[in-house]
Amino acid sequence: MDVTLQVWRQKNAKDEGRFVRYDAKGVSEHMSFLEMLDVVNEGLILKGEDPIAFDHDCREGICGTCSMVIQGRPHGPRERTTACQLHMRSFRDGDEIVI
Repeated sequence: MDVTLQVWRQKNAKDEGRFVRYDAKGVSEHMSFLEMLDVVNEGLILKGEDPIAFDHDCREGICGTCSMVIQGRPHGPRERTTACQLHMRSFRDGDEIVI
């Protein structure tokens, strides 16, 4: 599946910040949301760009460190699901995902 990400980027507290668009192509529906971000970050690093910063620890839905707002909701569109447990099958090919 291919999705478009709109990611809030802000270098520091004094930076005005802005949304930046990234295309995530060939994403497996079996990937977790964080795994998808890992793949996007690998591509950004290869191009010499700053990766998308996000916190995580256990990646097993236990610690809650992976909290982020996805589509305007904490952890994303599924209730009682942390971002690390949110799989890309919760989205559709062609979706625009705001983080």
